Amino acid sequence: MKVNVEDISAVEKRLQVELPPEEVAKAIDRTCQKLSREVDLKGFRKGRVPKSVLKRLFREHIEEKTAELLINESLPKAVKESGLEPILRPVVEDYGRVKENEAFSYTATIDLRPEFELPREAYIGIEVEKPSEEVSEEEVNEYLEALRYTFAEIKKAEEDHVLQERDVAILAFKAYDGDKPVPGHEAEALYVDVGTGEFDSQVEKALIGHKVGDKVEVEVEYPEDALNELLAGKKIRYEVTIREIYVRELAPLDDEFVKKMNLGFESAEHLRQRVRARLEEERKRKAEEKLREDILSKILEKVDFPVPERYIEFKIAQMLEGIAQDLEQRGHTFESAGISVERLKKKLRPTAERQAREEFVLEKIAEQENITITQEDLEKKAEEMAKASGGKPEEAMRVIMTYMVPKLLAEKTLQFLISQANLKDGQGNKASSEAQEE
Repeated sequence: MKVNVEDISAVEKRLQVELPPEEVAKAIDRTCQKLSREVDLKGFRKGRVPKSVLKRLFREHIEEKTAELLINESLPKAVKESGLEPILRPVVEDYGRVKENEAFSYTATIDLRPEFELPREAYIGIEVEKPSEEVSEEEVNEYLEALRYTFAEIKKAEEDHVLQERDVAILAFKAYDGDKPVPGHEAEALYVDVGTGEFDSQVEKALIGHKVGDKVEVEVEYPEDALNELLAGKKIRYEVTIREIYVRELAPLDDEFVKKMNLGFESAEHLRQRVRARLEEERKRKAEEKLREDILSKILEKVDFPVPERYIEFKIAQMLEGIAQDLEQRGHTFESAGISVERLKKKLRPTAERQAREEFVLEKIAEQENITITQEDLEKKAEEMAKASGGKPEEAMRVIMTYMVPKLLAEKTLQFLISQANLKDGQGNKASSEAQEE
């Protein structure tokens, strides 16, 4: 086997592989033997069909399967011989025809981790502001008020009631691009919680103050990068009829209301305490996310390197899969939700590229600081997962070893960076070292 490496860029290489005639001949024989056992030909027993007959009847099939066999078996060896370490499965670009007594050649593209210098001073002692973890009484009240709306009784409004924010409206509507109806943008009885923006914030705002039977016309201008290509960059006219209005009867937030919620709270004060605890936990999580994001942003400002294009596409594909799963849980697809996948890819690209850069930077730091995942780390994570899911630690360990080790290493590296950061509070004073100690 001959292997030649051609430079495409600093992070992409092209492998040119040539296999000798004798190896090709052996692969053809193996393909024919397998095919002989699979085909039913009149006058021949299975496994006894002569190779000459198979070649005459199934020439293209044999050539294709032999090429596949040769590539699958030789590519890992060729990569190893080249000394390259791909970050993705190599992509076979082109291959020639399989012919007996002739060599077989193909080319494959290899994506590599970028090589770059990252001096220790670029990530040790980074000065960042520590986000506040404080939860105000106002935020607690807002959350409790949202619960009142969620658990409020809904009843049909009086005939002369004018629509208000957080009323529920049943709407009939059609959308027009000029004089042409927008496909898929019409309904006879759409349920809308007015003021939430779940339908369209501009349309909902225009409906406030109107009554049942009123017809409202609203023009909405959509940005060029809107995900729905039927709406992007256009002025869409909505013709809306209010069919029904329902109002919420908000109960006072007292012990009786809390018991009716049937969520296990003993009193209004108990609910308030639990809400505060939940908000504090969420604020703490978001504060750490912000801290990590700020630290990584400052590191990325100090280093520049190319990212393999195919790796960015891989990250985009991961994001699309997650979004598709979220939509599916709500009974939608990209198509039914009016989302253009190509437009969504463009929106996701900057985030995907940043994620890729962050991964490479964290891998570099972990390597330079000898940060590794220990058996103790793995066992601790397995116990946490098993406790949360009610499963067994050994089952959790299998999941961790298959899918989560790189993520755990990144987490450990981020904790190291936080512990080495120079944290300041909002006034520029040295912040508490609690975050570093965690």
